[in-house]
Amino acid sequence: MPTFTKIVAATDFSDDSNFALGYAQEMARRFSAELIVVHVDQPLAPVMISELSPGLDVGAMNRIAEEQRLLALRELDQTTARLRESGLKVRSLLRVGAPFLEIINAAHSEGADLIVVGTHGRSGLAHVLMGSVAERVVNKAHCAVLTVRHPDRKFRHPLDKPEKAERAEKAEKPDKPSK
Repeated sequence: MPTFTKIVAATDFSDDSNFALGYAQEMARRFSAELIVVHVDQPLAPVMISELSPGLDVGAMNRIAEEQRLLALRELDQTTARLRESGLKVRSLLRVGAPFLEIINAAHSEGADLIVVGTHGRSGLAHVLMGSVAERVVNKAHCAVLTVRHPDRKFRHPLDKPEKAERAEKAEKPDKPSK
């Protein structure tokens, strides 16, 4: 039976990653492991600001990016404080870069033996163009990876038309009795 001493849990503060964080919390508790909560801030894509809009100020864009980082750091601090209050040994890391790469690098540099990451169920063209952070972490990580799908996320085939997918979802949910 494997044991875990350091667990990296990736978060983007979404419902999906919060759900996965619950799994990481339980794993850390069961194995008396240290939990390291990682958030990755993606830098703004380099663009030709002057071509995009002559009125855009690079300084203003940098201030917005810094404000986003400060908000993420605040959220990360609140998350780790809540976990610490529940009795866990927990730390947080804020990284800047490509999410999948920074999650893997954090796990490697911290000596983690498990990464917990939520899946977001991206499908269709978005998945083809951007890929999945969870998928890339699974394929490239040096250690075990637990992917957690939020129970509200349903599989949708990329070739399904939206109307067909909606009908399938309605068929899965029974109608609420009317009063």
